Amino acid sequence: MDFQPRQIVLVDTNVILEAHQTGCWIPLANYFALHTVAKVVEETQTGYQNRDPEHWIDEAVLRGQLSHVESITEIQRVTFNMAHGHPTLDAGERDLLIYAGTLAAPAWLLNSPDMAAVRFAHDLGWIDRLVSLGAMSAHLKARLSRDLRDNYTERWLSRKRTELVLG
Repeated sequence: MDFQPRQIVLVDTNVILEAHQTGCWIPLANYFALHTVAKVVEETQTGYQNRDPEHWIDEAVLRGQLSHVESITEIQRVTFNMAHGHPTLDAGERDLLIYAGTLAAPAWLLNSPDMAAVRFAHDLGWIDRLVSLGAMSAHLKARLSRDLRDNYTERWLSRKRTELVLG
């Protein structure tokens, strides 16, 4: 995959958490133009009771590292749900996909451990716009503090793409 500096990459909550926990967030934020939605930022601030303090993410710092945070309106959500039959996406992924649909220029979407987002992207014809956290961190030669969980790897995403394409 051919990555370019300042290329727009849409990131969801799980990708932000995994990138922080493996130590590749700063290289990603310095190279790519990371975009997300307000709901995703909100989701990074929940679940502290399930994370060690060293994995807590400061919201102000996070917002400073993101190139753009889009606010999605209730009207956009209702329109999206009506158009797509209330897909089984979590709120952050739904808002991120709504935002993706508003972008004029192609943007890469980071994969999520939630197969629903990958399936939905496939249904919209965006399967080739998905990229794994593993591929991005490998491109940057980022030194990870631990291996990425399987569903953040290029191998996982490639397998899921193939399954979806073959039906």
